[in-house]
Amino acid sequence: MAPKPKRSGMKPVSEAIRNWAQALSREVETWPGTTLKHAFGMTLVYRKGVVFAALPKTRALYEEDAILLKFMAEPADLAARIEAEKRFAAGTMEQKPTQEQKRGGEGRRWRIFLMREDADVHAAIEWLAQAYRVAGKVSKPAANVKSHRNHE
Repeated sequence: MAPKPKRSGMKPVSEAIRNWAQALSREVETWPGTTLKHAFGMTLVYRKGVVFAALPKTRALYEEDAILLKFMAEPADLAARIEAEKRFAAGTMEQKPTQEQKRGGEGRRWRIFLMREDADVHAAIEWLAQAYRVAGKVSKPAANVKSHRNHE
């Protein structure tokens, strides 16, 4: 049996990204229908139950100076804009070599937005707003409820 690929650990974040992420959190928490939850050293941002961002608080995935944005749908025009934006790391989380993952899983929807300087905060807000809009078009997945039919 082949050994399992090692999962990359979460990275500690710099003071700069921590401050930028706090500013972004303060901004998005004012948007209608948005809630924040803390998990895994990150702040997860939801719109009406649909997660659309992960902001580093004490830990980060893949890059210690990045936020994660989730686009549940990527029409061609959005995908082209993402590819043209130099602050996005190439590909999606699914394409990062960290662990064995199913193709087509949740990782394909997460994008890594790199933040290197104060000016990146404004661009991050714009991309957060885009992810927020996409999340608003998605229905929250229904609970796993089995259908029961009466058989007479």
